[in-house]
Amino acid sequence: MTAEGLPAGTIAAFAALRRWLGNQALLAGTVQDVAEGFADRLLASGIPLWRAYLSATTLHPDMEAFGLTWTRDGGRESEMYGHGSWGKLSSPSPIYAAVLAAREAAIDPAAARADDLVPLTRYRLERGEGPDQFPILAEFRDAGATDYLCFIIPFGFDGTLHPLRTGATVTLATDRPGGFTAAEVQALDDLMPVFGAAVRIGIDLAAMRTVLSTYLGRDVGRRVLQGEIRRGSVETISAAILVGDLRGFTALADALPQDQLVSMLDDYLDALATPVEAHGGQVLKFMGDGLLATFAFAEDDPAETCGRALAAAAEALDRIAAINLCRAEQGVPVMTLDVALHAGDVLYGNVGSGQRLDFTIIGPAVNEAARLENLCGVLGVPMVVSRRFVEALAAPERFRCLGPQTLRGVRVPVEVFTPA
Repeated sequence: MTAEGLPAGTIAAFAALRRWLGNQALLAGTVQDVAEGFADRLLASGIPLWRAYLSATTLHPDMEAFGLTWTRDGGRESEMYGHGSWGKLSSPSPIYAAVLAAREAAIDPAAARADDLVPLTRYRLERGEGPDQFPILAEFRDAGATDYLCFIIPFGFDGTLHPLRTGATVTLATDRPGGFTAAEVQALDDLMPVFGAAVRIGIDLAAMRTVLSTYLGRDVGRRVLQGEIRRGSVETISAAILVGDLRGFTALADALPQDQLVSMLDDYLDALATPVEAHGGQVLKFMGDGLLATFAFAEDDPAETCGRALAAAAEALDRIAAINLCRAEQGVPVMTLDVALHAGDVLYGNVGSGQRLDFTIIGPAVNEAARLENLCGVLGVPMVVSRRFVEALAAPERFRCLGPQTLRGVRVPVEVFTPA
């Protein structure tokens, strides 16, 4: 680090800050904690920081990026930006301009080990640089800011850079007359790769959690992230089992254009899965036009768990009915939902091949739940419930009996119910 021009206390504080950032990377600190801690420590070191902002791309099914704002007066704000937001900026942005400039510079992947991967753009606001180009900088100047730094931090893969497809942007502003000194700018520039590394660790870990939760479910994602990936590692749990299936999808698959079919299926599956998760269940897998979910029994209180499973199933049916009403008014095809609820012991864990594992539930109770769902169409009801589930819920008055039914692969007929 270039120390010339910095007070001795600031030099020592920057050395401590660099070490703190390295420790945060090792500890996988959250992005918000790293960003706020970085800004707080810069201010404490003697850097006259007025405002700091971090934005970065992220891996999320609904969001493209996020932003965090720190101000010296104690203000802390966070924002999430949906997919496509970057291309919809309504006014000129110094960040957008800096990113475009870096892209146009066409960073060569071969330069991935170069000394300087973090380009810096500076606007000396009190000299009139920037406010005429960017309304946001005019606002900052009018609020007292005198200098504005914008760092673009690219995230590489496999030792090379793929120019700015993913990365972070850091802006720092001061209100000190004269702005940042040359020594301060150099010291901040030297810190950026370390800060970027700490931020990236937090982003990547959060993205990993999101991806695992999105594709595997919350509990399974957490277990996998904690190292439960050995094939054959299973445990026996008692749970309510929910199987849902959208009737009519197969016929529609041949009749609708693919884009309409996918959009329709997403809407229906969202209506089915959202209540499951809202009531504490776990969607283990989507199976084409249906899903398999579990509600692990709360300790010593299976009735409470089954009550949540029943509430989730009822809400899903209501949501599907609302979708169908809206679609019928538009004159477009609809699908109906069949739901089965069962209860029992299942094996929960890793099963599969050496190269491809599935963290799921298996066992006779799972097979029986799937067979129960097939009875919905036969019996003309949207929900079929097993006697075992009714007994676990301990509220038989909430159901009416449909009599004993034969399930394929099950030797003894089982008594089934539907909500009264």
